[in-house]
Amino acid sequence: MTSDEGHVDNGDSYDVGTAQSRMNWLYVFAIGLGFFTTGVSWSVYNSYLPADFLPTFIKGDLQNTIIGAIMVLDNVFALFMQPYIGAHSDKTRTRWGRRMPYIMVGIPIAATFFTLIAYGWAVGSFWLMFTMITIFNIAMALYRAPVVALMPDLVPTEHRSKANGIINLMGGIGAIFAFAVASQIYKVRSPAVAAFLGVTVDQSGPVLTFLTTSVIMVLSLIVLFVTVKEPEVPPQDPTRPKEMGILEAIRQVSFAEDKSAIAMLFAILMWFFGYNAIETWFTKYGNEVLGFSTPDASFLLNGIALSFVLFAVPAGAVAERIGRKNAILSGLVIMIGSLVALWVVTDYWTILGILAVAGVGWALINVNSIVMVWQMLGQERLGAGTGLYYLASMSAAICGPFLAGVIFDLTSIATLYPVSIGFLVAAFVFMISVRTGEVHDTAVID
Repeated sequence: MTSDEGHVDNGDSYDVGTAQSRMNWLYVFAIGLGFFTTGVSWSVYNSYLPADFLPTFIKGDLQNTIIGAIMVLDNVFALFMQPYIGAHSDKTRTRWGRRMPYIMVGIPIAATFFTLIAYGWAVGSFWLMFTMITIFNIAMALYRAPVVALMPDLVPTEHRSKANGIINLMGGIGAIFAFAVASQIYKVRSPAVAAFLGVTVDQSGPVLTFLTTSVIMVLSLIVLFVTVKEPEVPPQDPTRPKEMGILEAIRQVSFAEDKSAIAMLFAILMWFFGYNAIETWFTKYGNEVLGFSTPDASFLLNGIALSFVLFAVPAGAVAERIGRKNAILSGLVIMIGSLVALWVVTDYWTILGILAVAGVGWALINVNSIVMVWQMLGQERLGAGTGLYYLASMSAAICGPFLAGVIFDLTSIATLYPVSIGFLVAAFVFMISVRTGEVHDTAVID
């Protein structure tokens, strides 16, 4: 990958808004496959590492704290890499484009080491498994911001909520695979599969789950690469804003007269705090508090995943009618109400239904948030805007599981819902103060 300082990311220069007056749906779905790889791998990862893989090696009174710390450590790489790489991809120039080189390198490495995580567990080596976890997360951080920034390169601002709905739909389908299909593969105990994979019969299902996920990731990359051709970026135009690094982007949004961007980033931080607590610890909560088996508790997350998929595209349409901010506020209200209900419900199928309602709220939040950040930063800084978004979300990914683990050790894992509700209420307060980020609003920085 090379950088050419004689060129800048200048989305308006190649007329995204006019040349792409109609969305290329094939491109949007293909880009969605890149996001699909993150949805499928992270959902499998978050379901089985804290519930089964890590407890194999970690015992004692501080088990939750240590597991939470490990789930945090692998995200440290993403915190420092994704914002930088997102902004740096604005300046990258190669024969394959600006974003594609990161995707072409990151997905195969991530897929390989994702399978090796399971083999580290299977051979009984904590440090081997931990090493594979770390490399996997580095590879994921390498391509996630570029694959997300690829969409606004090709889609004009008025269509981005819809397009982001498609992309999130693809990520949600990945989560459904993890919670529905992978949860059944995980139960496999086959001597033939065990012999083929070189593991014991009891290890055959878990290892096959991770291997299947890796194969799907590679196949998705092939389709994405064959289908999507990045737009050609013209030479520098001194009359237009130039791209900026992630540190400069942080400085400018922090000291901008309009504080909408910084308020938005804090809202993102808070709602990912709340959501990550549920995603990381729900399987363990379902097992220890509700008495469900690990696969059955994981299957319950199909409720939020399936409704997210079904409502991802409508969530973009809702934003077109009532505005992006109002759509997000509505989503937060739905999420908070759902978690309050889950706090007192113990019936398996009722929980599944309530999680489905929560998925509608999560779609309204997730589909419309990053498009607001892009609008606040401007077309020329799509990578930087993506980087800021992931700076906030990955900060939550780092702090959330660890703090939740500490809270659960000090109290009990039964406090999962109150912890998550508190963060979502904080997100609502920050979101109220956001004043810009709608389709026709201008950037908050020069």
